[in-house]
Amino acid sequence: MKCVSELYNLHVDQDIYVIGTGASLRVFPTDFLENKITIGLNMAWKSLPVRYGITIHPDLNVPEFMHNEKPRPEITWITKYNKTKGLVSPEQLTYAEEYFYFFESYGGENTQAPGQPSDTGRVLDWVRQPTDDRLYMWSSISQAGVNLAANLGAKNIILVGCDNCALGGNFYAHKQHVQWVGAKPNHRYQQYYDGLAEIRPVLKERGINLISLSPFLSLAHLEEDFERLCTELGQPKLVKTTADISKKIPAKEYLKYYLNQFKKVVKNRLTSEV
Repeated sequence: MKCVSELYNLHVDQDIYVIGTGASLRVFPTDFLENKITIGLNMAWKSLPVRYGITIHPDLNVPEFMHNEKPRPEITWITKYNKTKGLVSPEQLTYAEEYFYFFESYGGENTQAPGQPSDTGRVLDWVRQPTDDRLYMWSSISQAGVNLAANLGAKNIILVGCDNCALGGNFYAHKQHVQWVGAKPNHRYQQYYDGLAEIRPVLKERGINLISLSPFLSLAHLEEDFERLCTELGQPKLVKTTADISKKIPAKEYLKYYLNQFKKVVKNRLTSEV
C-alpha cells in the first residue's frame, strides 16, 4: 500500500491546477491545460485529461470501478484507504492497494450535527506544513486537493471549475449525480467556499498563492457569459443532474447528537457553578 506522502515535493515551485467539476469547466478552453500539472477532483477526468485524481468515493468516481467506463491508467489516484475498503469489492481493493496513494483526514471526534460535513479533518495545522499522510478535509474534496497541491510543492495553486455555485441551473460541467444530504445547494456551496477561504491565508504563510481561473470576461454577468460561451462552443446551456444519491439519515442519529449536546450544556453549567 502506498501513502500520499510519497508524492510530496515532486513539483517544487510549480504551478498546479486543481480541476473541479463545476459548470464553468464546460466552457473552459481545455487546451490551455495541456502539459500542465493537474489534480482532478472526482470526475473531472470526464472533461479533460488530468495527471492526478483525488476522491473519497472511488466507487463513484474512479473509471476503473465504474460501469461502461474505459480504464485511465495514466491518472494517479489519491483516496482514503478505510473508506475505499468499505465501498469497493475485494478485487477492486487489491487493485487500489497496488496503484493508488492513500491519505487520512481523521483529526479527532466529529462535532457537527448529522447531515453536516464532518469537521474531523478540519485541521489547519495540516495545511501549515505537510503532516504525515493527513490532508485537510471538511466540506469539499477541493480542500483536500488544494492541500495535496501544496504538499506536492506548488508555488501557485490555480482552481479551475471550482465554482462554488450553480450557473444557469447547472451544478456540474457534465451529467452526474448530486449529494446534498438534505441541504439546499446554496448552503453546501457556501460551505465549499468557506473551507477554501479559511485555508487560503494559511497557504499564504507558506508562500503559496491560491487563486481561481475562469473563462469569463466579467464578474458582473457570469451566467450571461456562460450561456454565450455555450452557444459559441456548441455546448448545451443546461445539463440536468441525475438523482440525489444521499443516504437518508436515521432519526436516532439526530436524537443521539442533540442528547449529547444537551449533556455538554448541563455539564458545563454545573462546572461553572462549582
